[in-house]
Amino acid sequence: MKINRLLLQKTACVLAALILNSSLYSQIIYTDIADATPNATYALDLNNDLIVDFSIQFAMANKVMCVPLNNNAYAGDMAGSLHLPWALPASAAICNTLVTWYDATHPGTMAFGTSTGYWVGETDKYLALKLIVGANTYYGWARLDVMSNSGSFTIKDYAYQSTPNTCIQAGQIALGVAEHSNKTTFSIYPNPFTSSTTLQTTGDLKNTSLTIFNSCGQTVKQINNLSGHTLTISRNDLPAGLYFMQLTKEQNTIVVEKIIITE
Repeated sequence: MKINRLLLQKTACVLAALILNSSLYSQIIYTDIADATPNATYALDLNNDLIVDFSIQFAMANKVMCVPLNNNAYAGDMAGSLHLPWALPASAAICNTLVTWYDATHPGTMAFGTSTGYWVGETDKYLALKLIVGANTYYGWARLDVMSNSGSFTIKDYAYQSTPNTCIQAGQIALGVAEHSNKTTFSIYPNPFTSSTTLQTTGDLKNTSLTIFNSCGQTVKQINNLSGHTLTISRNDLPAGLYFMQLTKEQNTIVVEKIIITE
């Protein structure tokens, strides 16, 4: 009987974790990064599963390319023999209605020289991305700048909609919110952590609540009426393991992040 009870308890915990993961992460999975300006290639892992999904690269001097890997794709059109990824404005819908998607057999010329491609000299525009994982299709975006001579690019952040076959807006970082270049961004460092971690944001956390759930979906910490731009989160007596941190404001989810506590 003890074994059966333990098994039931563990099963319930796993089910709760799956439900929590579905309820929280069936949303926009947003990744903020330190603005990266590589001198050759940026390996974009859209869903952070340690598998590179897209390669943003310099094919030669003054030429920026988007190369999908596996069965993934970008949205764009053609000019002559060139495939040109679109440089979308904030709030543009990204889903199957974009119609023209190109996979790894058609690398995309984002910018070439001073006049070829939609990305030449663009700032804070969005690359529409399609991610294939098993039998599921997800839609996402990456925000980039490209110099006017196509000699350099900067990638700033990216996101995808974790519900298969569901649209996302360019710049969207939470359900119902399409953010522009002046959007609020979040970072947590260190993560994983042993004793404490720091949440930093470019926006004010006024009237914001922070809730931490364990892997069984139970609330283990909650802080209300947050304000300011920096918050230190102490481990206290929480055991090592996987947790989910959720920020809410006026009953709307702002961001959900996975955090890991180690010994």
